[in-house]
Amino acid sequence: MSPSPVRTEPPALPAISRDSLQSRAKDAIVQAILNGLFMPGERVIETKIAEGLMLSRSTVRAAIQALIQEGLLVQVQYRGTIVMPLTAAGAGELETMREALEGLAVRRAVEFATSDEIEELQRRYEAAYAAAGNKDIGLSYRLDLAIHQQLVAMAHHELLAFHFKLIEPKMLLYMAHAGGPFLSQASFERQHRDIVLGIARRDPELAARGLNVHFAEAAGFLVTLFADKEAQAHAGPAG
Repeated sequence: MSPSPVRTEPPALPAISRDSLQSRAKDAIVQAILNGLFMPGERVIETKIAEGLMLSRSTVRAAIQALIQEGLLVQVQYRGTIVMPLTAAGAGELETMREALEGLAVRRAVEFATSDEIEELQRRYEAAYAAAGNKDIGLSYRLDLAIHQQLVAMAHHELLAFHFKLIEPKMLLYMAHAGGPFLSQASFERQHRDIVLGIARRDPELAARGLNVHFAEAAGFLVTLFADKEAQAHAGPAG
């Protein structure tokens, strides 16, 4: 048996590009926001993030600028960069944008979804329905989002998927800070069942009616919830 060749030079490893580092920094900031390390309205300080991530300030600055362009961070005069505040008006805008995007997604899913994709949608629906029964709020939010992500994937529309991906962090941020009454299994079923059935049956009218019910209830709930939070904040602590 011949001896193994002796390596005389270190193995060539793929270089980590500046874009790759920026993407990692951006993902880390988003996760910190969603995990509550930075709260809505809180100032985000570039130097502290750079130190925490052990990355250069220029890399973190580029990541922050990207998140400002996407709207998750906001520049405020005299305060600097802050996490997007959560408001009733913002919730309303987000829900109307989702309704437009998902309306297109559902129409295309009825026509273009494969049988495997429809089965995956049904599995996600059943998992989210079970979570609603267990009253696991965090899990329910994640599984609910997974249903809507699948709807978008089933549309087979790259531009639609791109724009939906842009608003996902905002959706998660509102979900993380929503609180409020728990969505019952009956409410979950009413808001999602006909969407899933309509796509499975290739019935665009049933799917569209289901989506209309979903946004009529879900958007109204979210906007009212944050309007109540704003009213409580303005009223101040009870004397």
